[in-house]
Amino acid sequence: MNLYPYQETGVTFLRSAKSSLMADEMGLGKTVQTIQTLEDEDWFPALIVAPNTVKYVWKSEFAQWAPNRTVVVAPNGTVAATKAIQDIVEERADVLVINWEALKNLSRLAGYGSIRLQTCSNCDPNSTRKPSQCEIEDKILNAVTWCTVVADEAHRAKGPKSKQTRALWALGDKTCHRIALTGTPISNTLEDLWSVMRFVAPEEYPAKWPLMNRYGILVPNIHSGGVDVVGMREDRREEFDRFFLPRFIRRLKAQVLPDLPPKTYERRDVLLTGKQKKAYDDLRDSMVAKIDGGHLASTSVLTQALRLRQLASAFAEVTEDEREKYQELNFDDLEKDSERVDAKLILAEPSSKLDALEEVLVELGDQPVVIFADSRQLIDLAFKRLENKYVCGRITGPTSPEERSTAVENFQAGRSRILLATTGAGGEGITLTAAKTAIFLQRPWSMVMNKQAEDRLHRIGQEAENVLYIDLVAKDTIEDRVFEALTTKGEKLEELVRDADTLKGWIR
Repeated sequence: MNLYPYQETGVTFLRSAKSSLMADEMGLGKTVQTIQTLEDEDWFPALIVAPNTVKYVWKSEFAQWAPNRTVVVAPNGTVAATKAIQDIVEERADVLVINWEALKNLSRLAGYGSIRLQTCSNCDPNSTRKPSQCEIEDKILNAVTWCTVVADEAHRAKGPKSKQTRALWALGDKTCHRIALTGTPISNTLEDLWSVMRFVAPEEYPAKWPLMNRYGILVPNIHSGGVDVVGMREDRREEFDRFFLPRFIRRLKAQVLPDLPPKTYERRDVLLTGKQKKAYDDLRDSMVAKIDGGHLASTSVLTQALRLRQLASAFAEVTEDEREKYQELNFDDLEKDSERVDAKLILAEPSSKLDALEEVLVELGDQPVVIFADSRQLIDLAFKRLENKYVCGRITGPTSPEERSTAVENFQAGRSRILLATTGAGGEGITLTAAKTAIFLQRPWSMVMNKQAEDRLHRIGQEAENVLYIDLVAKDTIEDRVFEALTTKGEKLEELVRDADTLKGWIR
């Protein structure tokens, strides 16, 4: 196997920069370029921090590009992960792959601003905390002298107050080489960029506000009494670029892979019928709907928007928790289609959208198809409908890394025709180029997640003449309005759905 010319250029950049942020567009092989750099320069032992869903992707890529290296994937859970890390500590392995969430329990934390780190009785006689709760003492990950720390999907480190970000900083501070990878520009804000660059080059980006004051456009926040950074000063961009660009590289697919097939989009409208439509209309008009098991109520515009979105996809049943107690939502629940909330509402037949899905699958004949939805329950409902008719794989939040890897391998090898996945669990770190068509039962609220999911198909290895994305949209519902905003407002969508007046307009 050989690298593409642009990948060779990327490896040269990573080698010369020593520590850097690689922000190549999704699908251009950031993982491969990183592995080749580590291998060429012998930058081992290496710690790879990655989303839980892509840990085994790293192991399989190492097997292809650096088969002589021993790679350990840390299981979930502190005790199990600690046992796996012993292979690195005792120099029996070259690479450790660990998920982001595990960092805060397995590494000390770096400080940030006025946040006071927790101490234990070992380092502070006045503390009553156990050593395992201490945030300043070294832990097992700190016992390794890492040559390289790689932060995959580095936009997850944009929050400087989060423990996983500060654990990453603490590990990076003690290593020689730091590589941050993301196919998503860091939300285009200087504040988010600083948090990632604090990991990449801690000596060059030691403090946040001197950078914000020098290069940011600051406006007063009348609610908090502080200031917000709303952009970058153009009169100082050239100065900023002089020290930022030597540690930054980004290439777009249109630039380096002009032969990739174009994307084609097709919308199919779905009409709600029967009791699904009645439940939707009742909840829309009076914020209460009678469904199987009881009544479904909404006490705010946010909860109403989420429930209407669910009823636009399928009918529902209410669980005991829903009848006994209703918890208010915030935007984060809405954006993530919270499993905490979904647990109280069971999506059920009938579903006009799944009827339409089956019609589309018949039209597509025998070709492989990927089916995405934001809701895990909707994916599970679709899987139940299809599993006796087609050979299907499924990737959702509870899917283990091993099961996920098997599902992808079977799909890519042609052993299964359909792969169903939530956009959260299936939107990162996997290649699904065996399909040239993806069907979206739901779109996420996030433009970033939408693009990530689309690019599972639109990447290196895609040989189709074009990649088709079919959206099944429930007509004359909130989905209709959101889909319109998604296609016309683009990156503004996430801001729009935070606004109650906007949501009210979509609901009505």
